[in-house]
Amino acid sequence: MIAATLLGSGWSMIALIPLILREASRRWALALTATLLATAVAVFLLKMAVGRARPIVSVPEVHPLYGSPTDFSFPSGHSAGSFATAAFVCLVAWRYAQKNPTWTRRVYALCGFCVAAAMTIAYSRVYLGVHFPGDVLTGAVLGTTFGSTGAWAYLKSRAKLARDDIAGAD
Repeated sequence: MIAATLLGSGWSMIALIPLILREASRRWALALTATLLATAVAVFLLKMAVGRARPIVSVPEVHPLYGSPTDFSFPSGHSAGSFATAAFVCLVAWRYAQKNPTWTRRVYALCGFCVAAAMTIAYSRVYLGVHFPGDVLTGAVLGTTFGSTGAWAYLKSRAKLARDDIAGAD
């Protein structure tokens, strides 16, 4: 569970740097980065607005199994970020699979992995005693919403670029 929670931390966004530097994946990686930053801002604002204490502070019987975060509990940023990533990756991959049906099996596997990882990361936060179940559920809904919106905006911009390229060739 500690490994899952570390995988879901904001520091894992560093893995996007090589994708941003590579021209072939730059637009995709920048769109995912923007989606994750927007998700993080929404989580921060909700944490400040709600101000819910973590279980390790408000429930005397709960003792953290790893770390002792001091910020507010609601919503879970780990859950929001992991579900935003899963939604973004799955929706974009699914769109590409629609254009190339030979990718369908790989997309199912990729999406299964992404959703399983997001669920594991979210569960790890409750298991480790740093979030209430409602915190991770809200984070999952928030992340899925932001990830879906980010994927939609990315796909729409890619379609517009393709249309502009076609119009420019005429």
